[in-house]
Amino acid sequence: MRPLKIISQNPLMAEKCSSFRHVTDGNINLPQFRREVTEEWLERKVESLDLKFKYFITLSFNKAQRRTLNQYLQNKHIKNVIHSYFYSQGKPRNPIRVWFFLEKHRSEKLHLHILCEGLNPLDWLLENNRKITIRKSTLLDVMCGDYLLDDVITEGLTNHLQTYILNLGKGEKSTDIRKSGDIQKRIQYVNKSISKLDFEGWNHIDFENSDFI
Repeated sequence: MRPLKIISQNPLMAEKCSSFRHVTDGNINLPQFRREVTEEWLERKVESLDLKFKYFITLSFNKAQRRTLNQYLQNKHIKNVIHSYFYSQGKPRNPIRVWFFLEKHRSEKLHLHILCEGLNPLDWLLENNRKITIRKSTLLDVMCGDYLLDDVITEGLTNHLQTYILNLGKGEKSTDIRKSGDIQKRIQYVNKSISKLDFEGWNHIDFENSDFI
């Protein structure tokens, strides 16, 4: 039986995939195998780069893209919008890091998942003379001690994204920001498209705009 030759479509995956070329086509579920390899590679990246993801962001667009290349181009703008929110006085040399993952709706339109690092809320508010947009009810909750500072940051980021990403909807479902929680589970979630064969190769990962180095 001939060995199954696995060729990575992204150079970042080549080293990882090369170690599995002994696997034969008679004992492998290729989509599941690729998913497990990808998830392990991403988990190792989290560890080796000492990534401290704080937020898991899902963006759904009014006029969503269908082509991955077009979404990659928009992701560059989205990354700049995120940085502009956290760094009003200019982006530092080592800003918070983000990863971008694409997912398809049944309509073939794309929506976006983002793993994003964060900053200490109190330090951020004290060090950055930043105007943030929040609801009056949120302000009252803060004054009464019923709202965490991190929730204020999250609401402000939601409003900032909806203001500066023109095709992002204004409804609650368009921008979902929550704590990253279990990173391993998040990584498994954003790679489910591999099992469903929704994309060619690793095109669901935006390597160009994600901080993998």
